Amino acid sequence: MRTFVKYSPLMIAKHVSSFFKGSFEIAEQGTSFKFDGGKVLIDQNSNELQRKVGKEVNKIIAGFLSARPRNVSYE
Repeated sequence: MRTFVKYSPLMIAKHVSSFFKGSFEIAEQGTSFKFDGGKVLIDQNSNELQRKVGKEVNKIIAGFLSARPRNVSYE
């Protein structure tokens, strides 16, 4: 489990996308999250703040994935 001292969505997104499965905590907010498959898991019991953080981090991760080149052929 990694603890982030303050909320920095870009740093969290890099951590989640590179490790794919695990958990992290934001000390500033006192909330902990789980992630799997390179995405933050948002369950139905999450409060409004946790949903907002999860959606924002997942949106940044989706931006990482869309920036990667696709169908690259070396001929």
